[in-house]
Amino acid sequence: MLNAARESGKKREIPHIFAILLCVIIIATIATYIVPAGKYERVMDTASKRMVIDPGSFQYVDQSPVNPLEMFVSIEMGLIEASNISFLILAAFSCLFLIEKTGAIDAGIAALVRKTQDKPNSTNVIMIVLIVLFSVWGSTGTLSYEEIIAFAPFFVAVSVALGYDALVGIGISVVPVGIGFASATVNPFTIGVAQTISELPMFSGLEFRIVILCVMTLATVLYVMRYANMVKKNPEKSYVADIDYSDIVIDEKRMNTPMTAQRKISLLVLVAGVCYMSFGLIKMGWYINQCAAVFMIISIVVGFVNRWRVNQIASVLTEGLSKGVLSAVVVGIARGILVVVTRGNIIDTIVHSCVALMESVSLYASALGMLAFQTLLNFLVPSGSGQAAVSMPIITPIADLLHLNRQIAVLIFQFGDGFSNLLWPTSFMLIVCAMVKIPVSRYYKWLIPFFLITLVLQIAFVFAAVAMNYGPF
Repeated sequence: MLNAARESGKKREIPHIFAILLCVIIIATIATYIVPAGKYERVMDTASKRMVIDPGSFQYVDQSPVNPLEMFVSIEMGLIEASNISFLILAAFSCLFLIEKTGAIDAGIAALVRKTQDKPNSTNVIMIVLIVLFSVWGSTGTLSYEEIIAFAPFFVAVSVALGYDALVGIGISVVPVGIGFASATVNPFTIGVAQTISELPMFSGLEFRIVILCVMTLATVLYVMRYANMVKKNPEKSYVADIDYSDIVIDEKRMNTPMTAQRKISLLVLVAGVCYMSFGLIKMGWYINQCAAVFMIISIVVGFVNRWRVNQIASVLTEGLSKGVLSAVVVGIARGILVVVTRGNIIDTIVHSCVALMESVSLYASALGMLAFQTLLNFLVPSGSGQAAVSMPIITPIADLLHLNRQIAVLIFQFGDGFSNLLWPTSFMLIVCAMVKIPVSRYYKWLIPFFLITLVLQIAFVFAAVAMNYGPF
């Protein structure tokens, strides 16, 4: 019986992202033997100063299949081609890990939780402030699921103590971070990677994404507060009313992390660095390399602020690199898929076929189809930077041929990648549910109406972007 249970558990195990990507590379390699090879001519667009496809130049060419050895070489070539993006990810992850090691992030979040406990009479205001703060912070990419889920039990325990329930606890903490991450004002891991691949100015189109962030955050506030007030008035209406939360354990050590002067300065250095990076990208023509440099500078400054020795800074940064290796390598391996289909001369055939299909419908219908594709792809490739590396090389030329702004293609990627993280079981939300004893079925009962609201808003924003031809071509 035990062996049968183990075998059953193995069958239900979700495949590792590397295994999924390797399967995709193998499928792409096989496709180079089956799919007819074809090519478009690339020409320089004088207005945008970037290479674009000549729409009328497609022609079939001799088959050039990729052999098994070349397939594995393509993985290495993908890592080399994506090296600047991978280095940005490593620099950002190690920087955020160093700041986390100072206790600054723990102290900041713990202080917010304590304020909620200390002022129960102004709980509604504090809860709204928390949702807004976490959403805005998450939109910069400097606060993600990895950091906030450690505090999920804190927020659940506080919510239960104040007369709410566990869903309210994650609704004021983890969910807003996910909404902000999806809105992605200056998120280097999603928008930064996607715009780099699409040859757009990094973080361009920021104004529209700020509007998106405001609307999505407002929707989160209204949905969470409506449910919270319903539970407060009648606890029996809680979706988890029958579950005992008395044993939710709070890590008192983290909860009591003091906000020292050094930690305050550390957080200010992070905020100043992100603002400086945004200014450089918007006003000074910076690109991905300068962003990586800013993260390195932030790391060194924060280390010295906390009076760490040079060797200690180096050791913590080295440890932090391990946190970013998965995302950095995923980008490279995903780029290997592009190398395979490019070597096999089938990427243009795929683009040509997709365009032929989409040309018969309106731009709005095409954009809607692209959004559905990105949302479904996020089930298989939950890494934002990895999904950008897989999909943007195909979506970008399709957008060009359909005369759809590349910025809109990036927006569609951003939506498909981000918001479905709250839905798909391959994301962090199942881990959160397990940590705070929320049955997955109850979580989905609470989430799905909200997800449908965000989906309607996503479609509205995409249609608005198409209508006003949002962003540089």
